[in-house]
Amino acid sequence: MSPFYINKDSKALLDPIFSVLSSLSVLVIGDTIIDHYIFALPKGRAVKDPILSVEFKYQEKYAGGILAIANHISSYVKEIKLVTLVGAKKSNIDFIKKSMGQNIHLQTFFKPSSPTTVKKRYIDSYRNHKLFKIEYMDDRLIRPELTKEICEYLSQEIPKHDLVLVGDFGHGFLNQEIRSVIENKSKFLSINVQSNSANMGYNYVNHYKHPDFMTMDEQEVRLPLMKRFDDIENVIRDFHSTFGHQKFLVTLGKKGVLYYNEGKIHHAPILITDVVDTVGAGDAVFALSSLFVYTNAGNDLILFIANCAGGIKSNIMGNKESVTKEKLIKFIEELHNELE
Repeated sequence: MSPFYINKDSKALLDPIFSVLSSLSVLVIGDTIIDHYIFALPKGRAVKDPILSVEFKYQEKYAGGILAIANHISSYVKEIKLVTLVGAKKSNIDFIKKSMGQNIHLQTFFKPSSPTTVKKRYIDSYRNHKLFKIEYMDDRLIRPELTKEICEYLSQEIPKHDLVLVGDFGHGFLNQEIRSVIENKSKFLSINVQSNSANMGYNYVNHYKHPDFMTMDEQEVRLPLMKRFDDIENVIRDFHSTFGHQKFLVTLGKKGVLYYNEGKIHHAPILITDVVDTVGAGDAVFALSSLFVYTNAGNDLILFIANCAGGIKSNIMGNKESVTKEKLIKFIEELHNELE
C-alpha cells in the first residue's frame, strides 16, 4: 500500500474527497440494535451452584446496528435519512433519538407486540473481556401490511438520495419485498449483510442481486459458497464468479483487508496491534469504505480508510463513540508521526 496517505498533511490530501462527501444526501436502512454493556467484577464460583459469581460495577447503553452506521458517516455527509424498525413494546425510542447525530433524520416503523432488539453483554470490568450475552428480540419477519407500508415509503424516498447504505442484521426487518424495492430504486447501493448467532444459516449476501458495493467478513464470504477451508483468495474469485458482484471488501481480522475490484484482489494489513472491543468494527469499515467507493477513490485509499475505520473503532468500547472525520484525520496523523 502506498505511504502517500500516511502524511502529516493528511487533511489536505483528503479534502477533495471530503468536499464531495459534504454535499451528499444518504439514506441508511436497517435493523436497530441497542447494545447494553454491564460491567461486573468476577468473584469466583458460587458456593451453592456451578456458576460464576460477579459483582455489578456499572452499565452503559450504546446505539448499535444501523444507528451506529448512520452515526459513523454523519460528520462526513450533508444529511442522512435513517429508516429503521423498532418494537412497539419497549421501543427505547427516546434513547434512540438522543443518540443520533444532528443531521440524521429518523423515520421509524413499529413492529407490533415486539421489543426493540437489545443485546446485553456482561463484561469483566477489570480486563474488559466479555463473559456472556443475552438477546431480547423478536426476529420473525414483519407482516404483509407493514411490508406494504414500508415499500411504499421507500419507493418515494430512495430516489431523493445520492447513496443508499443497508445494514442487514437479519433481525426481522428486511424481507425480499423490501430488498427488491431498495435494489430497484437506489442510484448507488452499498450493503452489509451479517451472519450472526441469531440468524446463522438464514441471512446471506445472496439475498441481494446487484449492489454496487458490499462488505463482509471472512465467514460471510465463505458461508454462501460452503467453502470452509479453501484459500481465501480462491473463495473470493469463486464468490465473484457465482454471484457476479464487481466490488466487495472482505475483512480478515488481524490478517487485514481484501478488496475485489475489476477482477483483481488488493490486500492491506491492519494498522493497530492493541484492541479494546471488536463489536461494531465491521460496521465502521462498511460505513466509511462505502463513502470512499462512492467517490471512486483509488484501491489503496479505500483499503487504507477501511483499516483506519476498523482500527479506530476497535479501540472504542462498544459503540460509545463514532469514527468521525476528526478522529480519522487524527489517527492518520498519528500513524505518520510513528513512522517518522
